Amino acid sequence: MNKRLLSRLMRERVSGLQGSDRYFFRSDFEYVLRGIAFEYTPGGLYIWDFRFPLFEFFGLNLSYSDRLYERSGYIKKGEMSEEDIVGFIMSSPEARGAFGSDKPETMLDFIRFVDFKPSVLAGSTSARLTYASALLLSGQDSRAAIMLDELQNNPAMTKHDVVNCTLLRTKLRQGPAEVRALLDQVRRVNLRELGVAIGDDDNAPIEWARWVVKNGALTQTGPFGV
Repeated sequence: MNKRLLSRLMRERVSGLQGSDRYFFRSDFEYVLRGIAFEYTPGGLYIWDFRFPLFEFFGLNLSYSDRLYERSGYIKKGEMSEEDIVGFIMSSPEARGAFGSDKPETMLDFIRFVDFKPSVLAGSTSARLTYASALLLSGQDSRAAIMLDELQNNPAMTKHDVVNCTLLRTKLRQGPAEVRALLDQVRRVNLRELGVAIGDDDNAPIEWARWVVKNGALTQTGPFGV
């Protein structure tokens, strides 16, 4: 499969499409990306109904996405031409839902999506932290505070989730403006990692950096930390 050709054909079919050779999303986003994602394998290609909250501390992932229903979203190498693959994608209900709406995915849309799909939160403290962030951005501070308190005492929390949960709780005590400023920095980091220009904010300083565990130690990584 020719990745460059698939990328070009996708961009020709959807006006104003943004992304890379794997992620294709509408350009009128605010905090939630919506579109199509490619997952290449040695034997073919998985196609995902892509949804990603840009305030996700963990970084780019497919936890909020689903493979296309038809064909289980999988096309074997050599089974279709690149033109037919893009035609298959664009005729799917998932692509029509992602690109056909007059309005981009809102914060409340994302919250409703998670509410109707509890499996997203099941067993994932990172996803619950993201959900609490969505509640904060939508003004549901009390509900978010309860979830953050529960998370802080959850023994299943990973080291980096504990750090980010503590940081988010601190910002919540300081007020909504501090919460939004923090989550806006996370948004900018995720957009930079996707290679998406963010206008006037492109050169703004970013104090937050992603936390990972390396050799058993918690470490800030990436070019965006202090």
